[in-house]
Amino acid sequence: MAENPFLSANAEVEAASRLSRLAARFLDGLLLFAPLPLLFMGVPAMLLGFAVLLIGQIWLLVSRGQTLGKKALDIYIMRSDGGLPHVGWLLLREFAIPAAVGLLRYAGRHDPSPIGQAFQVLLGFVGLIDILFIFSPTRRCLHDLVAGTHVVKLG
Repeated sequence: MAENPFLSANAEVEAASRLSRLAARFLDGLLLFAPLPLLFMGVPAMLLGFAVLLIGQIWLLVSRGQTLGKKALDIYIMRSDGGLPHVGWLLLREFAIPAAVGLLRYAGRHDPSPIGQAFQVLLGFVGLIDILFIFSPTRRCLHDLVAGTHVVKLG
């Protein structure tokens, strides 16, 4: 188990609010898109800007369980056993659902039957379903359930 610097031996954790999770995701989105003006400075500057930001975000997430947005809102990601998630679980958390949807869309894109077409339409709602899971009592999205993670308040 990766040591969790936020969790003492007898600490109780509380799920992060829905609003704080949304605001953290919004801040992270702003930070990821902030380097877009670098597009006009050439490809090397753009690649460098995105690389620095993504590596910084990934490093913070792996080492502290927080992105810059989560850090600003005093929330972090932890595993169900209390430890910080390692990079494999974080990748699963972020990419498992989109990858599964992409594979299913690719596999079924040539199915002209009404059932195949309806299935393709339903796949478009998976992202919404993922997000709507936050209204469960534990405030865990579908991607949290897949990876066994919780987003909780700091301290």
